[in-house]
Amino acid sequence: MLFPYVEGNITLNSVDIIDYKQTDCGLKEMMNFFKSLNFFLKNLGIDLGTANTIVYVDGRGYAINEPSVIAYNSSSIMAVGNIAKDMLGRTHPGIRVIRPLADGVIADFEAGEDLIKSFIHMAEVPGYLLNRVVIGVPSGITSVEKRAVIESAQLVGARNVYLVSEPMAAAIGMGLDVMGSNAHMIVDIGGGTTDIAVINYGGIVVDNTMRIAGNEMDEAFIRYLKQNYNLVIGEKTAEMVKITHGTVNGRYNRFEIRGIDHVHNLPRALTLSTTVFKKAFEPVVNAITNAILETLDQLPPELAGDIVDRGIVFAGGGAMLDGLDTYLRERLGIPVSRPENALFCVAEGTRKILERFDYYKPLLFQ
Repeated sequence: MLFPYVEGNITLNSVDIIDYKQTDCGLKEMMNFFKSLNFFLKNLGIDLGTANTIVYVDGRGYAINEPSVIAYNSSSIMAVGNIAKDMLGRTHPGIRVIRPLADGVIADFEAGEDLIKSFIHMAEVPGYLLNRVVIGVPSGITSVEKRAVIESAQLVGARNVYLVSEPMAAAIGMGLDVMGSNAHMIVDIGGGTTDIAVINYGGIVVDNTMRIAGNEMDEAFIRYLKQNYNLVIGEKTAEMVKITHGTVNGRYNRFEIRGIDHVHNLPRALTLSTTVFKKAFEPVVNAITNAILETLDQLPPELAGDIVDRGIVFAGGGAMLDGLDTYLRERLGIPVSRPENALFCVAEGTRKILERFDYYKPLLFQ
């Protein structure tokens, strides 16, 4: 309802106001007003990973690159990101350290909402200024998992939330022509999932999502040390050693690792050769190799030539394991490559989508 506006001895009723707004001058002023509002609104691209979350803020660049970890003291948030990850395995019972994402999707809805909200707050974007959010998710995500991701972003204040499959976002981030007729095979090895997809004409021809990835490498290494050396280490130590020394190229170096002796329950240091990684990671690498072969087996014959010519492109933090590209090239007998910015491919894809939103909008889903 429009109420009369009184200024001095002149009264303007609702009809007068509507008539005024229908003039060219009024419309122009309204358009300028809304344009000024859009100037302050922010669009976000989010690579919501099991291990790491990267947030891109339109016009500012990458604002967040932090572990997807949150810590609670009683019922209040104590820390998020790097600070929370440092607490893993080091806290008293009064502090809960949680990874809200499992297998690339939100497993703990409340903690996931708090994590997203905290990262957006760290990026210094108020919820009321959030306009459009594009989030990378595994291609095999279920409808329930989609709803959990979308609602988490909406509860933070996002007006429009769009999802994009991680292989598609990674391909866009690498600069591949996903709208063209040539097929591209993407293998995105994250923390919780490995996404394998063949893309052309703006769509996914064949896809395969397996919930075996970087985290399983850490767990495999933990099991290997316990079974073969009676040494027990934590998740954080396993990840750190993998990043620092991990390799499957057969290179020989020595490194020291510390943990608890499984027999005597006493602290112990152990010096090992990097050749242990190839044996420890073998079950995970074999599972990824078999998944790639299964995907290739489903490929239409007309597209096989494209994959033979262009090969497979790897993305994600798990793909950065030293020697993995060479190892798989020998196993598969086709070219395998990995961009230098493998960790940022999905986030970079969300950035490019935001910059050319109308062009890439048909690739998104809600």
